[in-house]
Amino acid sequence: MAGTLLNAGDEIDVVVTSVKPFGLFVESDSGVQGLVRGGSALVGATVRVRVIEFDAAESRFSAMLVG
Repeated sequence: MAGTLLNAGDEIDVVVTSVKPFGLFVESDSGVQGLVRGGSALVGATVRVRVIEFDAAESRFSAMLVG
């Protein structure tokens, strides 16, 4: 899927899809799902994250909140 490749260090805006005790599940504009460990936000909120790792085979990423 074009436009879904992410690189470590990329900063992107994502939407929080689920909140768990260990972190946030998020989704990018292109539909790629990710996990932000720790942090807090409400479901539906848009947050800015920095990509830590992108798994192209699974089309998912891990990230940390920016700011």
